[in-house]
Amino acid sequence: MISAKDVKNKIRTVQSIEQICRAMKTVAAIRLRRAEQRLETVRLYAGAIEELVRRLAAVTRAHPFLQAREGERKAMVLVTSDRGLCGGYNANAVRRALEVGGPDQVQVVAVGRRGSVQMARRGYRIADRLVPLGGEPNPHQVMRLADRIGRLYLAGEVDEVVAVYSAFHSGVRSQVRSEVLLPVRAQEGPGGPEAPRGLLSPGTGDLICEPPLPGMLEGVMTRYLRARLAGIVQEASASEHAARVAAMTAATDNAEEMIRSLTLAYNKARQAGITKELTEIVGASEATA
Repeated sequence: MISAKDVKNKIRTVQSIEQICRAMKTVAAIRLRRAEQRLETVRLYAGAIEELVRRLAAVTRAHPFLQAREGERKAMVLVTSDRGLCGGYNANAVRRALEVGGPDQVQVVAVGRRGSVQMARRGYRIADRLVPLGGEPNPHQVMRLADRIGRLYLAGEVDEVVAVYSAFHSGVRSQVRSEVLLPVRAQEGPGGPEAPRGLLSPGTGDLICEPPLPGMLEGVMTRYLRARLAGIVQEASASEHAARVAAMTAATDNAEEMIRSLTLAYNKARQAGITKELTEIVGASEATA
């Protein structure tokens, strides 16, 4: 039977672990609140520019980002965390990434250390990376990465750009998504692709655009890719912090339960030791009487 001293040492160890988990939960909760605030702003801008570009895609293919390609070569932007201790957050993202395609078809743009390591281990080529991502993603680094992805697509090295990330819904729920970033698909209305209202000449259907369409599209498409990638990284960041809060909450609860169980075992062991000592004293007294 384990001694009371050994049980007491285990209690101290578990208490130390509980304190660490509680501190990590607090830090993750603070970062989650900051990430939610940033996400609200990013969603407004990214949603507006995405809607504009998809409606433009219904009436023009004057930019390579709007032109569908026949090939099957893909660049996959995989967003994960740099560190673990966040439940199944990274495992779920990697599992969805493996469904996009095999190493001979897909090259990976890794955002976060865990995804980079896992995909390289499985034989995928890492075409680019943003590592370490950090607890709060740097928007300038994300925009530079978006520009490099755009150049990769314009150079004809890939035919499609797919993003795999965890979309944030609430503090307790997120969903792993796989979305096509390039080429941009037209926004669908009830009767098919929806043209942008107010940009078509009445009666003729010609596109009215100021400044000229080629120059405008170049700037709009660059901003579209930057905004979409910034939104995706921010969604994933909020999901990561939410997953870490949930994981550390569960770890803290388990530690508390273990402490209660060990305390009960300690009391039993201590009681058994006292009973044994009393029995020995009584026996010795009777032997010398």
